Amino acid sequence: MTESSTPLSGVDLARVALHNAREAAKQQGATSPRPRRTTRTTRRTGGREPVSFGAAIQQLIADRAWTAPVAAGGVLDRWSHIADDLAGRVTAVKYDAATATLILQPDSSAAAIAVRHRQHALLDRIAEETGGRETVRRLKILSPGRRKAA
Repeated sequence: MTESSTPLSGVDLARVALHNAREAAKQQGATSPRPRRTTRTTRRTGGREPVSFGAAIQQLIADRAWTAPVAAGGVLDRWSHIADDLAGRVTAVKYDAATATLILQPDSSAAAIAVRHRQHALLDRIAEETGGRETVRRLKILSPGRRKAA
């Protein structure tokens, strides 16, 4: 390093000391071995490999030979978990298996607009929860209003 007119302090002083120590080690024949980077692969046995929640649900549906309407029943039951911020303002009313459509009832115009803007994100979230896009392919948003008790 070159000499400067201002005295070194802090990080600069430490950097110079490290440089000098490395130079002295090189002159004495010491070499610094490079650390080896190894990657370890952990294999679990007995089907205990980690999988995503959606993949686990999809495997469960396939193992039990359930069809899309059965899987979609979970969407109606877990609507408050799937759309946690909209659940109080939007109700999942019905699932139409023939068209793979989830019918939603917003309670206000603002909630209807919010659902329309987030339609693709909701479909992605539903696909993640059910394990695929075949269960719910479309959302039908009804006009705002409160659903009458059946």
